[in-house]
Amino acid sequence: MQSWVRRFLPSAFTLGNLYLGILAIVLVVSGEHWRSASFVIIVGMFFDGLDGRLARMLDVSSSFGKELDSLADVITFGVAPAVLLIYLRPESALYHVAAVVFAFCGAIRLARFNTQPSLLKGHFTGLPIPAAGGLAATATLYFHQVPWGLLPAVFFGLAALMVSRVPYPDFKGVRLPQSQVVLAITIVGTVIVLWFARSFVFVPLVLYALFGLGWHRALWRRLPVAWKIRYEKQKAARLKRRLEKRARRVK
Repeated sequence: MQSWVRRFLPSAFTLGNLYLGILAIVLVVSGEHWRSASFVIIVGMFFDGLDGRLARMLDVSSSFGKELDSLADVITFGVAPAVLLIYLRPESALYHVAAVVFAFCGAIRLARFNTQPSLLKGHFTGLPIPAAGGLAATATLYFHQVPWGLLPAVFFGLAALMVSRVPYPDFKGVRLPQSQVVLAITIVGTVIVLWFARSFVFVPLVLYALFGLGWHRALWRRLPVAWKIRYEKQKAARLKRRLEKRARRVK
């Protein structure tokens, strides 16, 4: 693969994510395809997960890509779900406030991610905005089946989780297929699956959001003792390396 292609490919997925955010807003504003907007946001979440992994796999990670990714994320996962919520009940002040608070907290979450290191290695600090935006978008699919005040409550809750200090696993250790053909088939296949199962994406996103609210403690109590000891040793080793690295910087 040529060098310019290697450098541009991750950014292409980031810009694709940005386009999907714009497309989702257009679909909402059109008034007839607002349900399709939720699917577009979910596909954007998939693209967002690809660009960073591609950058690491191709060894072309950069601060430029990180900033561009954040700008795309605030549109696709912050503004688009907010516009979608307002569209559902434009006369409701509560829906407007929930949408604005959600978008504001998403922007704050991204600013903090770009300027502050994570408190725990291998984890995000606060609910990532792609997960929050995907969950918010799929929640709107149940607009006619839930009480009118539930959706704003979901948006308020997601906003609070984004700016919280709750740790969430980042899954950056999950690697992409090395073969270009397999990677292309995986991308196309995932998009097709998301189209037919977009309503079911709500379930894993809810579980991920609840994971940070204490479910990990319930799971922790059920783990074998040997696993807990190994985890604590690894955690202590990571902390020691961080402290040593910080000490070297001070010197």
